[in-house]
Amino acid sequence: MNYHIMVQDKFLDSFIADVYAIGEENNNVFWFRGDKGETNYITTDKLIEYLGHDRLSLKNKLKLLNPADTIFIHWYDKWIADLVYDLPNKLIVFFWGGEMYEEPFWHHAKWIYDKKTYSIIKKQSYPKIIWQKNIFKTIRTIKNVLRYPFIVRQQYEYKKKQVERIDYIVCGQFNTGEIEKVNELYPTFKAKHLAGYYDLNFDLANEINVKTKTSVAIKILVGNSATEANNHLEAFEKLRRLKDIEIYCVLSYGSDYYKRIVMHEGERVFGENFYPITDFMPRKEYVEFVNQMDVIFMYHNRSQAWGNIVTALTLGKPVFIKNENVLKKYITAIGIKTYDANLIGQCNLESIIIEEKKNFTDNIEKLKETISTEVRLNNLKEIMTIYAS
Repeated sequence: MNYHIMVQDKFLDSFIADVYAIGEENNNVFWFRGDKGETNYITTDKLIEYLGHDRLSLKNKLKLLNPADTIFIHWYDKWIADLVYDLPNKLIVFFWGGEMYEEPFWHHAKWIYDKKTYSIIKKQSYPKIIWQKNIFKTIRTIKNVLRYPFIVRQQYEYKKKQVERIDYIVCGQFNTGEIEKVNELYPTFKAKHLAGYYDLNFDLANEINVKTKTSVAIKILVGNSATEANNHLEAFEKLRRLKDIEIYCVLSYGSDYYKRIVMHEGERVFGENFYPITDFMPRKEYVEFVNQMDVIFMYHNRSQAWGNIVTALTLGKPVFIKNENVLKKYITAIGIKTYDANLIGQCNLESIIIEEKKNFTDNIEKLKETISTEVRLNNLKEIMTIYAS
């Protein structure tokens, strides 16, 4: 039997539907972390169970598994990795990114966040010396701040052990850059790479009539969420001198604190040409929204927003992404062109928009060979019948 331990995220309803589509529903059990209703992402009518938040209860539940059972983890953070570490079961992890790149947070922060964003995060979250009337309390605070780098190092060493525990890691077939990055960050990583992924909206986007640019202003989608890894502040700096643009930012999930900062800065820099999107959209509505955009601009240093990027490429939109982002290498391996986000100020966007419309059909065929429903389900069937058995 396969047991899936899952976070409550928008990709996982469709993953469960995929398991049913390949006829493996009787061999898989779906457990969601947290309590029912914590998010509005889980709407499946299939059989699922909510695990709550009690660590001891889940640990006891996992001990009841047969050693021959396979555990699938969808978001392999420290909390769940610690619970499965000593179990004899085969461990298959669906790779997301953040669980490897933002934990432990301060170990990775300097390469993930650009200078302005890093400064904001450090001011908000990094331990500080607090001067108090009681000298002993002040001394204790100073000691804690001085010790903190050593604590972060200990957290990293522990994470390395947890990463070493993974038997198989699932991500796109040609996404070897991701595997190389994890290896670079965690030398203990030895999991075998299996081809697989969630529903990335390719088929849904492929059914929609592609919108062509109709207004004078160029509509630019910046980032995918109200999370700091988007580096919105630096992205705005890159875009602020462009003429005749409208900036759209999806901020419907993430940090409320950071969302307020992005909205304030976006309105300051772009005025009435800044449009924050703060309400969550169902999948089809979101694809329609991306279809209204002319350019997609992602300023992450790590892999993120892959679903947004796939949707955009399927709809014939030019995608600007940093060269250091491993997704750049992945998209290039598929055979599709993207543009250097750092050079957008030197580009003729009107010409690029027209060029990508010409490449549209060719790109669709390349994506179809890599991430269509047929390929996705074949990958999943192979994982379930060969590696999970």
